[in-house]
Amino acid sequence: MRVLVTRPEPFCAATARRLRLMGHVALEAPLLTIVQTPPDEMDLEVVTAVAVTSGQAVEVLARHPQLPKLAGLPFYAVGARTAAAARQAGFRQVLSADGDSSDLAALIRISHGSGVVLYGAGRDRAGDLEGHLRRSGIFCQVVELYRTDPVLDWPVGVDEMLRRQEIDAILVYSARTAEVCATLLQQTAPKVLPRIVALSAKAGAPLSALGPVEWAATPDEPALFARAFTGC
Repeated sequence: MRVLVTRPEPFCAATARRLRLMGHVALEAPLLTIVQTPPDEMDLEVVTAVAVTSGQAVEVLARHPQLPKLAGLPFYAVGARTAAAARQAGFRQVLSADGDSSDLAALIRISHGSGVVLYGAGRDRAGDLEGHLRRSGIFCQVVELYRTDPVLDWPVGVDEMLRRQEIDAILVYSARTAEVCATLLQQTAPKVLPRIVALSAKAGAPLSALGPVEWAATPDEPALFARAFTGC
């Protein structure tokens, strides 16, 4: 299959490599640019755990000068790949919710003791981890680590491939990416849309006005691949 991968770098290239190893033609079209915006110093005096809902947050924390102080704290990750990235970055007590932000909040509720959970987040957040935790009586200190800026056009050649129906599927990993993808598809106006396969119903929702959107059974990449390549 010829698959368009829309997630930001460096994750776009990593996903494309996995697809090529599976025998597919992977086209890299990151629709968001990650701009790291961490504070020079985070207030960690009362922080007793760390939580993240994206691999981008792990990337920023891995480069932060306060990593040695954070690495020994319990680390709650939204999914298995994020958890693996955290372990590779040096975090020593990593737990994965293997789900979405509500699953992560549930994991924290049953695992967390006292103190404040530092939530390393992006400026635009699809979930509501802080809200879930607040309603459970857990104080969450949100620290903005990055923002996502939309691209203004497809990479060179992608629009023509879409018009010629030379792309079989578009993989979408977040609602923010889906918003940008919807805008660019409206500009390109292909006569027939490729299959659109999203990580979750929420992630694909901004594209639903353009046509059918499929989504993974669980919000992780293996399930996304399974959905995208069913029957091929």
